[in-house]
Amino acid sequence: MTMLLCCFTTVAGNGPDSCDSLCHDQNKHMERYVNFWNALIPRGARLQYAGNMGALSAGPVWTYGRNRQWETALQLGFIPRHGNGRTMACLTIKQDFVPWRLPLGSGNFSLAPLATGLYVNTVIDSRFWVAQPGRYPKGYYWFATRLRPNVYVGHRLVYLIPPGHRLLARQVSAFYEISTNDFSVIQAAHNSSFSLNRLLTISFGLQFTWL
Repeated sequence: MTMLLCCFTTVAGNGPDSCDSLCHDQNKHMERYVNFWNALIPRGARLQYAGNMGALSAGPVWTYGRNRQWETALQLGFIPRHGNGRTMACLTIKQDFVPWRLPLGSGNFSLAPLATGLYVNTVIDSRFWVAQPGRYPKGYYWFATRLRPNVYVGHRLVYLIPPGHRLLARQVSAFYEISTNDFSVIQAAHNSSFSLNRLLTISFGLQFTWL
C-alpha cells in the first residue's frame, strides 16, 4: 500500500521526495512500535532468599538506562507456615539502581560496589489489610498490615559467561542486600531496646541476565 501511494505521489508530480518522507515516517512509527514491545520483554530473572519478601522469592527483571543501571523486578514469594498459621504468598515490586560495574582483573568477573533501591511488598491474604477494619477502635492500628515499603543497600559480583558456554543466560550475578522497612524503623525510634537484627534484614540471591 505504501509503495502504491509512493508511486501515485510520484506520478502526480510531487516527486520522489514526498515518497521518501512518507516512508521515513512509516519507518519511525514502526520503530517506536517495535521498541515499545521490546521494552516489555524481561531481560532476566532473579531468585532471592529472605529480605522481607518471603522465605524465597523469584520473578522477572527488566533492565534499562544507558548503562543498564536501572532495574525493575516483580517477585513472587512464599511465607512458610508458623504455628497454627498457614503458608502464604506475597508479591514484591522492586526498583533497583546499580550505577557502577568495576572489572576485576582481565577476566570475566566484575564488581558492582553499590546496589540500592526501594521495594514494596504485599501479602496475598484476606487477613491482612490496607485500611483498618471497622472491628477495631479508630486509630487502634496506625499502619497497614498488607503493604510494607522497604529500602536496601548491597553489593553484587557479576560473571560474564563466555559465549561458547552460554545456555540461556549471558551473565549471572550473586548479590547480598541489607534492608529495613518503615515499621521496623518506627519501632526502633520509639524503643531503645529494639535490637539491630530486628531492624535490619540480610538477604542473598542470584540474578540471571539473558538480554
